[in-house]
Amino acid sequence: MPKQPAYFDSQAATAAALKIDIDDIREAKREGCPAFRSGRVYGKELLKWLETRALQNAGSAKSNGIGLEKARPVIAQTIRGLSVCASLGFLTPEQYFDFTLRIVEAANDPELREVFRQTILNWLQLNFSEVAEAKARKAHPKIMSWFHSETKAQARRKNEEGGLEALVRALDAQ
Repeated sequence: MPKQPAYFDSQAATAAALKIDIDDIREAKREGCPAFRSGRVYGKELLKWLETRALQNAGSAKSNGIGLEKARPVIAQTIRGLSVCASLGFLTPEQYFDFTLRIVEAANDPELREVFRQTILNWLQLNFSEVAEAKARKAHPKIMSWFHSETKAQARRKNEEGGLEALVRALDAQ
């Protein structure tokens, strides 16, 4: 393989030689990548900067360019898929919970959080009767603790939304 030059004379030459989309190179320059000096693009610095940036954005739904709106169904399906893996015994309930909670928290999306909460609720209803809640709490304390705090938080949010809606209706009536 031929040795790459230390720098390239243009962004187009850089894109062609390094097989990088020119829009990614332009974005790197806009974001302050230090590989751009005196009209030249220093390849090693650019690659290092892009790699560092990709690692920083690994938890971001934007990092792959699709955005959260398009990622939401994929993430929801992943949550359901992990649930099936747990049901089949490939994951323990704690492994499922840890993996899924990490995904949900990284997405930072209330709708996905609710999908996860509903999935946990379905799992609890399937595996434990209402009478056996103490048994579930003993068998899966971390899951039960999270579920109860999340359910309380959701109830508070609904009450606040209902209170705001009532306030808006009252103001509109005046």
